[in-house]
Amino acid sequence: MNDKRTEPRIPLMARVDVLWEDEEGNPRVAPGTLEDKSFGGVCIRMQAPIQAGLNLTIKWGSEQFSGTVTNCRRDRQAYVLGVQRHSGAE
Repeated sequence: MNDKRTEPRIPLMARVDVLWEDEEGNPRVAPGTLEDKSFGGVCIRMQAPIQAGLNLTIKWGSEQFSGTVTNCRRDRQAYVLGVQRHSGAE
């Protein structure tokens, strides 16, 4: 498999809360599963699709960061989102 990723990924399995505003500006929150992370982003699996380009906040435990959805694809009964961390996000 040809992997285009430029950063190493750390596999994880953590429940997260995903917060964002939909296209109409309504606040939304949904549970998700953090599948992996790197310095620049994360991969999240969730039941709701989120349009690429939207900003969101991801919270788990005492950690939180914001980012932008770079891609969203359907995988079986869920959606897999690629999220790029915003500059300065921990």
